[in-house]
Amino acid sequence: MADYLFVYGTLRKNYDLKLKNKVAAHVQYVGQGKVGASLYDIGRYPGAIRDSKGTEVIGDLFLLTDPERVLKVLDKYEGLSGPEDKTAEFVRKKTNVRLRTGETKKAWIYWYNFDPSGKVKIRHKDYLNYLKNKTI
Repeated sequence: MADYLFVYGTLRKNYDLKLKNKVAAHVQYVGQGKVGASLYDIGRYPGAIRDSKGTEVIGDLFLLTDPERVLKVLDKYEGLSGPEDKTAEFVRKKTNVRLRTGETKKAWIYWYNFDPSGKVKIRHKDYLNYLKNKTI
């Protein structure tokens, strides 16, 4: 079974982050998708919290051609000491991602693991659009 990764923030296809160069040879862009979640402005990046109330977050889906290598790099970037680390700011879990075609894929996602109280809830479904319109 293929491994996929869904990203909604600084790892998005059109976000300029040098870290992506470390994994670029091992990921293939599949397309834009959505997950049931609420999005928060954590500071220099967003955090998504699983949500079943009809809210969605837009992001990018990637096929991982070397999942072990890619996830090791991204776990470190997201602050996880390992895949079973439940105390980190983000936790990696599989979730259903709905593509524009209507197709659903099971993909890894980094969920925000802390209480979002006091954080700005992003009303946009898309973090990149939020950044374009954000007033400082």
